[in-house]
Amino acid sequence: MRNIATINASDEGTAVQGVDVDEAGRRAQIVRAAAAVLGRQGYAETSLKDVAREAKVAPGLLHYYFESKEELLLELVTVTERQMVANWKAVVEAVDDPLERIVTGLDHAEARCADQPEFFRMLIDLYTVSLSSPALRVRCAALRTHLMDEVEVELRQVLGRLPAYSLVSPRELAGAILSAIDGIALSGLVAQQPAAAPFRALKVLLLSLVVTAYVTAGQEPPIARLGEMLSRHP
Repeated sequence: MRNIATINASDEGTAVQGVDVDEAGRRAQIVRAAAAVLGRQGYAETSLKDVAREAKVAPGLLHYYFESKEELLLELVTVTERQMVANWKAVVEAVDDPLERIVTGLDHAEARCADQPEFFRMLIDLYTVSLSSPALRVRCAALRTHLMDEVEVELRQVLGRLPAYSLVSPRELAGAILSAIDGIALSGLVAQQPAAAPFRALKVLLLSLVVTAYVTAGQEPPIARLGEMLSRHP
């Protein structure tokens, strides 16, 4: 399998302009086409020929960039995940208060579940395919580790500003949060129901760690403020 390359905005802009594009731009063009086809048809019903047709490239050229449908799916999930992480960081960057950062971050995740369900569908497809492919499973594990790293950094920043440290390590908490979000997204896809209620429950669980931190430090937890925050972030 070829190494996964990051496709930035300038690459995508080059791909859109037309025939005379560089390799990174052509690769991005194929990935965008794959996103469109997979979103319509799902992984099982999509072939590389379908993607080549959508991208308006020869099948042989597509195989030059991606040796298999699994590799193309991994690239697509990787690119989308990086874009989502960048968007999440931009949303919480201007929020200084640690409690507000918690609910703002979860609000962003909830919005992604609502606005980009196709990403979570592709992610679940990727996990499923990787179970029968040791090489792909290693790549999936690396992808998830990268995402956990990003969430852990945020949690360390937030938890470090509380009066006492959490009883759960930031690493373990990052894994639990990601697993919860994946589960909420999967449940929403299957049940065709909005994710607002489970995300609210997840916020309550995380904010309960804040209460624990205050109690551990012998301070009065800001219960009224936490309740007010939950009411502002339905």
